[in-house]
Amino acid sequence: MRFAEALNLKWSSVDFANRLIIVEGTKSGHNRKIPMNNRLTEVLYNAKKMSKSENVFVNERGGPYKSIRTSWDHVLERAKIEGLTFHSLRHTFGTRLGMAGVDVKTIQELMGHRDIKMTMRYSHPTPEHKRKAVEMLNQVTTNLTTEGIDRENRKVVNIGNR
Repeated sequence: MRFAEALNLKWSSVDFANRLIIVEGTKSGHNRKIPMNNRLTEVLYNAKKMSKSENVFVNERGGPYKSIRTSWDHVLERAKIEGLTFHSLRHTFGTRLGMAGVDVKTIQELMGHRDIKMTMRYSHPTPEHKRKAVEMLNQVTTNLTTEGIDRENRKVVNIGNR
């Protein structure tokens, strides 16, 4: 979710029965449904049991957050992390989905992008992921055919696993 979407999330938009978060009034102007995995469902379910607010994320006074800048900066400082923004989490989400083999159209819909070009900007495969991708070719046996001038010159070369 985008920062403002998360900050303004209300319990009425969390559908535990169908394990969905319904995001309304998005940047793209379209509502979207975000599936919740088991861990998120569990965390939000337990948080709801203790909540006295209509908002999912509330400050120490029980009201909705206006900003988390000070807290965010403090946490990053204590963790000795530099240059991380809340928006970086969206990049990580898109990248990890792509690295897990999720198709780009699904990633686009989950992120709420209208244009697939925007989704592509969020995909940052690591060098290790790219190496594993080409290593998958080791599992493939390929028949290569070279065409000669006539049928007698046609050759089939079998490249097997080594």
